[in-house]
Amino acid sequence: MPTAPEYARRSYRGRQRRRLALLVTLPSLILGTVSVGGAYSAGLLTRKPAAVCKPTVVEAPARDSFKIEVQNSNETPGEGAKVAKDLTKRGFTVTQVTNAPDGVYIKRSALVYHGKQGLDQALLVAAQIPGARAWNDGRAGTGVELVIGYGFNGLSYVPPAPPPLPGEITVNVYNTTYREGLAREVGDALRDRSFELGSVGNDPLMSFLPDDVAVIRHGPEGADAADVLLQHIPGARLVTDTREDTSLDLVLGNDYAALTPEAEIPKPAPRPEPKPDTIERPCTK
Repeated sequence: MPTAPEYARRSYRGRQRRRLALLVTLPSLILGTVSVGGAYSAGLLTRKPAAVCKPTVVEAPARDSFKIEVQNSNETPGEGAKVAKDLTKRGFTVTQVTNAPDGVYIKRSALVYHGKQGLDQALLVAAQIPGARAWNDGRAGTGVELVIGYGFNGLSYVPPAPPPLPGEITVNVYNTTYREGLAREVGDALRDRSFELGSVGNDPLMSFLPDDVAVIRHGPEGADAADVLLQHIPGARLVTDTREDTSLDLVLGNDYAALTPEAEIPKPAPRPEPKPDTIERPCTK
């Protein structure tokens, strides 16, 4: 019986092996596809999005309810004193201003050191300085330490405060004329208009104002208050001195006649209700 050539037998065995591989592989592929599809349908192969941890917004402590120590670590002379003064204007209580110890280098605008009880206080102070960060150093109590760094570029912007009301202004009234009792008379009239009355009497600087209605002396912090008082004293002159508070001296001259009629005084603009400070406690997860 004739036999097939060797190459024909090898070709036949190859075709048989390919048919067998196909019969084994195809069902496996079908089953695998079904299995993967089922797994996706069941959510076994999908990655769940990670839970987003959001800061907690809470009401901040009162600005005057804790103490702040200010240290300056950069090379700008007087930076610490200026920051302390500006924070005081914003209602904070600053108890100490010093230079940071040698070797302290802070690249960012500022660090606010605090302990466990002072986190909210530190966050409130840090919010006053763009780029500042609160840092827990384990100290006790609610007090914080503000260290100004090389990146400091001023406090955050706040809208200017409205002009003070008469009840927020203290006026000392002094007489330089020969009209006895003039200072008391004008002082009482200003008090009737809600101004806080300070000292009353002859001018301690012994000014002589023969051609003036009056002079209103004030420091840099009292400029807005002086503008309010000026509305009540037509023709008065403003003079800036070196006092550091907001008090005013009204020094009456020979040309003084009377206060501006109350009906002619501009009414103060309505003041919006102050909103409490809030802070964002960082996520702890």
